Amino acid sequence: MVGLGKWKLDVSLPLLRVQPVLTIEDKNGQYAFTVDASGFGISPEIHLLEAKEDENSLVIKAQLPMLNTGDVEARLNFDEVTCIGEVNVPMFGKVTVKGVKVG
Repeated sequence: MVGLGKWKLDVSLPLLRVQPVLTIEDKNGQYAFTVDASGFGISPEIHLLEAKEDENSLVIKAQLPMLNTGDVEARLNFDEVTCIGEVNVPMFGKVTVKGVKVG
């Protein structure tokens, strides 16, 4: 499985910069994702629709009920200690994500 562990992300939105921690786990052969943005008082629920591996990348399709804007699609590329990718969020557009492994 690709990208397992905890990743401190740096996400820059037009009016906001957040640094959530993304945890990617193996739950009986299936991917499970949690996001902790407790510095902003949120830990959004993630409804994973699909997660596919493509070499060192994960292609993800999910719904975030707190946004209620439709499906969020992401492609995250991982190496041993960093990740970089792009998340397409309806009504926000494409957001670049960079991160480092913290656990």
